[in-house]
Amino acid sequence: MDLKRATALVLAFFALGTGSVVGAGDTALVQAAKDGDKAAVQRLLGQRVDPNSAATDGSTALHWAVHRDAADLVETLVTAGASANAVNRYGVTPLSLASTNGNLTIVNRLLAAGADPNAALPNGETILMTAARTGRPEVLKALLDKGANPNAREKSRGQTALMWAAAENNAAAIPVLLAGGADRDARTGDAAPAAPGAGSFSRAAGVAPAANLRPTFTAFLFAVQRGNTESVRTLLDGGSSVDEGLPDGTSALVLAVQNGHWELGGYLVDRGANVNAAGQGFGALHQITRIRRTNIGFMPPPSGKGNISSTDLVRKLLAKGADVNAPMARDFRDGYRNRFNRIGATPFLLAAKNVDTELMKIYLAAGANPMTANADKTTALMVAAGVDIWNPGEDGGSAPGFEPEALAAVKMLVELGHDVNAANDRGETALHGAAYRGANSIVEYLVSKGAKLDAKSAQGWTPWTIANGVFYSLFFKEQRNTAALLEKLMADRGISTAGMADDGRTCFDCGRNDRTRRDAEGNRLVQPAPDQVPPPRPQ
Repeated sequence: MDLKRATALVLAFFALGTGSVVGAGDTALVQAAKDGDKAAVQRLLGQRVDPNSAATDGSTALHWAVHRDAADLVETLVTAGASANAVNRYGVTPLSLASTNGNLTIVNRLLAAGADPNAALPNGETILMTAARTGRPEVLKALLDKGANPNAREKSRGQTALMWAAAENNAAAIPVLLAGGADRDARTGDAAPAAPGAGSFSRAAGVAPAANLRPTFTAFLFAVQRGNTESVRTLLDGGSSVDEGLPDGTSALVLAVQNGHWELGGYLVDRGANVNAAGQGFGALHQITRIRRTNIGFMPPPSGKGNISSTDLVRKLLAKGADVNAPMARDFRDGYRNRFNRIGATPFLLAAKNVDTELMKIYLAAGANPMTANADKTTALMVAAGVDIWNPGEDGGSAPGFEPEALAAVKMLVELGHDVNAANDRGETALHGAAYRGANSIVEYLVSKGAKLDAKSAQGWTPWTIANGVFYSLFFKEQRNTAALLEKLMADRGISTAGMADDGRTCFDCGRNDRTRRDAEGNRLVQPAPDQVPPPRPQ
């Protein structure tokens, strides 16, 4: 939630009047209040200048006196007849500015002068919402005592004052609002379907994204999303459910983890959160594994927050009974590009995909089954080697600097008993993955363990074919150094590459995606346009 958008109109008011130059319609009284010149204000009022005269933008002397937090000027102007309900062209009243400042003295004076506590900006932002964002409990109480509606909603997202207080971590404001009648369980907007494909960029066959529902947040969920532990604690103490979630089934715990709030996640666990909640198709362990090593260069991942680490939280979840072998039922909807079919993936398999050896070891110690494959029989060894990389250097754990860790993951899995020649439903082996990754150290290790250099995928591709250059994930890729190594290893064993080269016109992903086809959830599965297909390569 971008709360600053909700105050854009207020900021516009200031933007037009912060300099020393006065617009053509400004009066001397407005200028005197803007300058904080009390003597000039009193002199002009003594000359019977209209206390409600306004500048061209509609701002009056009272607006400026309130903005300046000048209680004495406010008293002078109100006593002289200045309207406490004056509205400038942006819909801003003096009481709105007083609530922004959190000045109880001025708020009380304006209310006593008849200011409307339910006045709102054109976007629906009420004075109580403004005060909730500032967070002064005594100001909120004063407004509520004068009849401010605690459950009014702004027009854009249907948010309430309680939601704003929670999102800004104004924990002391929350009990005041609840005591004043704020609906603790109110949700933003509704659960109407979102646009087809919104938030999804998966290319994997058979991936069922979570239900297309607009996220509707409570105050508690805003606090969780923002990592506001004090507000979370206050709302839980006030009756919110620790397992409250979004319409798609995302629990508060998973929401906290999605945003990298490790300490808050641990606090929710301590408060009794269901560590195996996976209503949207995956649990907290899956999400932590994903967040620890997301794609590079697409969008910034959340940074870990709090006084515990992600691995501390993983251990706490495991200690509380989190299922280390739980399979994913739906894919993430995080916007990152992906080829890996995560349906059926366990936390260990996800860690192997990211060659996160630290997490792999933690999961193994907790009883993870390292042999569990995903729905298309892609194993941990295959993904650690490089199968289902979208782009080398883009996927988490696929940049060149990760090759030593990738090799360590591959060795770990082979030692655990993985078959180096096992193939998934597309006929890809771990050696095909090493060719995708362009990792010569992994190629040499796998070959030393008996990996077949001439193994062919369903496309008819050998590992050399892939390294020599093929078209997948929207564009043509090649790993020349790896191709040279594979060719040498093949020649040493009497295997020829004749006829193995691909012409670059066969799109690997086109077999699983079609521009005109949508999945069962309505998400478009995209393939490159014809003009993106490269010309044939010379043989």
